Amino acid sequence: MRILMLSGKDALKRQINNILNLEKAVQKYIKNKRIHQVIFLYYDRKNRFKVKKTKKDARSIRKFIQQLETKWGNIDCLLILGGDKVVPFFRLKNPCDDNDKKVLSDNPYASRDNNFLIPERVCARLPDNNDAGFIIGQLKKYSKVTLKSFGISTKVWKKASENVYQQIGKVRDMKVSPPVKSKTFKARWLQNKDFLYFNLHGSKLSANWYGQKGGKYPVAIGLENIKKASGVVGCEACYGAYILNKSQENAMSLKLLGEKRIYGFCGSTTIAYGPVAPPSSEADLMVKYFFEYVNQGLTLGESFKNAKLDFARKVLRRQGFLDDDDQKTLLQFVLYGDPTFRLEHKIFKKKGKKQK
Repeated sequence: MRILMLSGKDALKRQINNILNLEKAVQKYIKNKRIHQVIFLYYDRKNRFKVKKTKKDARSIRKFIQQLETKWGNIDCLLILGGDKVVPFFRLKNPCDDNDKKVLSDNPYASRDNNFLIPERVCARLPDNNDAGFIIGQLKKYSKVTLKSFGISTKVWKKASENVYQQIGKVRDMKVSPPVKSKTFKARWLQNKDFLYFNLHGSKLSANWYGQKGGKYPVAIGLENIKKASGVVGCEACYGAYILNKSQENAMSLKLLGEKRIYGFCGSTTIAYGPVAPPSSEADLMVKYFFEYVNQGLTLGESFKNAKLDFARKVLRRQGFLDDDDQKTLLQFVLYGDPTFRLEHKIFKKKGKKQK
């Protein structure tokens, strides 16, 4: 497997200042990946492949990757080091008629052609959180098998959430908000787990995730509830993976990734959609497939890529086309974390739309 670790040196320096420790950690990471061909390049510096360096622009960086493939061969996995200010998200046209002007996406980095919906390579990102140690920490994650999972859903999505959660846990153990609120949320629920599932409301402005019963939206979980959390995270909340101008002080995704044993985060950068009851569709179907593959022992990266491929196949079989919500789901879901990480076991054997 060919793995490209990519960043921008000038932009990265502005975000984390001294990059020497990060570069050492990257080289150690590469050394430990002996079964793969791994290289680390800056898009704004000269390289041994003589691919012309480029500016900090999403389309230019994508062209840099395409030109590198002509020299090195097909890239199986792209690991982006840094947030939007280092390697920008694409701002894609929103296929849905909602409040998102654009869809923040890494999909074009995963595609070799102009059909950005379907990934052709694994693509993941390690956000920087303005801290070299934050990125280094993502390169050092290791699993401690627990055979346990945690899930929480808004009350109105309980049935739909159970259909997803059964991939990783027993539905009777899944929490519901309300009655669960941040003040009654137990930090230990997130500890010593292999999977964490969140089907709650999210906001671009707030770090909190919210429950729902009728017209009431209590805070289900806040930053203060995250203590020694562990597991692979699947999140359906609107803006669950939104990190523009954010840090772990005001973004739940970054707060979770800052934990030593949070292995990866799959979530949406914009308004997400899903059903109120089975069968699974949109965000529910995406996270369901992701969990299923991780639980089978695939890497996070392959699980994420396969989830998108299976999502598209399932929808096309079901209705013959990808509607606006389906297209947006494929574009908006991103993966944060080391794409080569895997859980070395199986936990369990497989047995109307609304904004999140």
